[in-house]
Amino acid sequence: MKNKMTMAGFGPWLQEKTGAELKELPGRTECVVSIDHIEPGCFAALFVVTATNGLKVFELCGWFPDTAAAWQALACHGETYPPLLFEEWVTQQYLTDRKATVEKLTLGDVPEMSFCTG
Repeated sequence: MKNKMTMAGFGPWLQEKTGAELKELPGRTECVVSIDHIEPGCFAALFVVTATNGLKVFELCGWFPDTAAAWQALACHGETYPPLLFEEWVTQQYLTDRKATVEKLTLGDVPEMSFCTG
């Protein structure tokens, strides 16, 4: 049986895969990741916490124009997508998939929306 990802292992793993910046806090690891391969010059922010059933990953909604904005959103407890257990999140995320692309759609009068595709 495969070992489950741990809080101690997540930061180094993400850092190795993406060059992420990390902050390890009591009970929580925060991360800011460049998403140049998806949206040049932008960053994603997320944090992980340990839950009874595994490591939960919380990705903040939206992209950030610089690392300072991403860290600020984390500090202000910005809005997140529903949390996922690491084992599910890792199959859906685009941060470590350097071949992922974005398809931009315009729907009538609705502003441009971005969707990640792998």
